[in-house]
Amino acid sequence: MLQESIDHFLAEHSKGSTDFSVFGSIFLRLVQSMSDPPLEITWFYSATTFHSSVKSIAAVKDLFQLLVSCSNQYSGSKRVAVLAPVVSELYYIVVDCLGKGLGLKGEVEGLVEVVVSYILLCCSNNFEEWGNGSGNLTGGFVDLIRVWSVGRVGERSEFGDDLRVFFPLVSGEVRSEVSAGCGAGYVAGIVMVEAFLLRLCLKFGSGVSGEELQKDMQHWAVQTITGFQNGCFFDMLLRMLLEPGLPVTTILSSENEVLLRQVLYDVVILVDYSYLKAQMWTQLPGDCLKSVALTWLLVVDNAVQFAREICDQTRAISYIDAFSKSCLPNQLIKWFTNQTGLEDKISLPNASTPKALIRWLQVLEEHGVRVFGHDILKLQAKTVISKSRVGNEISDSKPGCLENQKGQNIVDEDQEMANWLDDAFAPAACMGHAMSAGRIRKRKEGKADDWETRFKLAKFDYHQDSVVEARLTCCDDNLDGGSDVKVQSMV
Repeated sequence: MLQESIDHFLAEHSKGSTDFSVFGSIFLRLVQSMSDPPLEITWFYSATTFHSSVKSIAAVKDLFQLLVSCSNQYSGSKRVAVLAPVVSELYYIVVDCLGKGLGLKGEVEGLVEVVVSYILLCCSNNFEEWGNGSGNLTGGFVDLIRVWSVGRVGERSEFGDDLRVFFPLVSGEVRSEVSAGCGAGYVAGIVMVEAFLLRLCLKFGSGVSGEELQKDMQHWAVQTITGFQNGCFFDMLLRMLLEPGLPVTTILSSENEVLLRQVLYDVVILVDYSYLKAQMWTQLPGDCLKSVALTWLLVVDNAVQFAREICDQTRAISYIDAFSKSCLPNQLIKWFTNQTGLEDKISLPNASTPKALIRWLQVLEEHGVRVFGHDILKLQAKTVISKSRVGNEISDSKPGCLENQKGQNIVDEDQEMANWLDDAFAPAACMGHAMSAGRIRKRKEGKADDWETRFKLAKFDYHQDSVVEARLTCCDDNLDGGSDVKVQSMV
């Protein structure tokens, strides 16, 4: 019935019809008669109502209220997932206003705030569904999306497909999961990511700038991520940070996109979220947290390189320090050594940097251990090591940002870890012989020659601002000495 109605709706719309009341009355009775109607039924009913009205912020507000009223009996994740059309329409209102050179009306920003607050309310009722959850969507879901994208012919030609029109603020990788078949929990994660990014983007038009804007964005983002408490959302956000660019180019300038990326790096790396702690590893289905931890590891390495490229050595060091204090790297090492039976076959890494741990995990992968289950993660890991080797070859000749002693030690540790890993899988007897013969290089003179993992759990109170102070010693070849610069970054 739904598929036939979708086909009939598209045929009528192509003829220029704007009256879909017949569909509306039929599907309203269907929604009211079902105790837990599928998302597709509710979406189609709301689409027929929305397309019969004049497109405006008032119409989007009515759509939001309609979907909320139709989802009272839904679970937390379905109540969030059903809002996908609202977030999509809000995005296009923002794009339209910017394209016409119009200032964003306060009611647009206000409605985005209301949507985010409603999502937080849904999440507060023990809403924690990792992965797909809440049942799979039907095979006609992609056809249903065409109902929402019919009025956006220009966007369809620009973006290439209906999924991209319907989910404009996520990456192609995230959308591919939808076309392959997903559950309501996954769609809820998309809605959360899109609402989160849209609200952050709108802050650039608030009239606040500089450090004050960055502080406000960081504070809001930490509060919201903590309130969502959803691993699917966090995983999507991390995977998008592995992309060359964020999907916000239509509403942000390149300079503001860089600032947004910096804010996102800060809030996903420098803050310790309770729902990602060690005890969750035994409570989650499948390898959910393992996948999040691997993605986070790659994101930290990306963030370190990003900070170095913009000559922010203090931020790069803060990322590596947060990495060393996080529980996630240690949990990854324990998981792979315990679950794969390699406790007696390989020495544990002294993973002082994310690159060193990535290299150790890649060696496991090369020896038959399935580490990076997702092909994209595997490709990212190989890219990290490849760039590292190229960087080592040209580091002596390439001019760039001012280095400091701690930053140089980090580079040295990366190279030492790579050298050590060459012999990581040698038999125990050979390992002992290699160490006695000096074939495994020890650390620089004055450093401890230990091999145990060293991780501490960082604590963060998101109700209060945390000021992180760091000292950066800047050295210039033209100067006899260095100068100390005290840098403050507010999270």
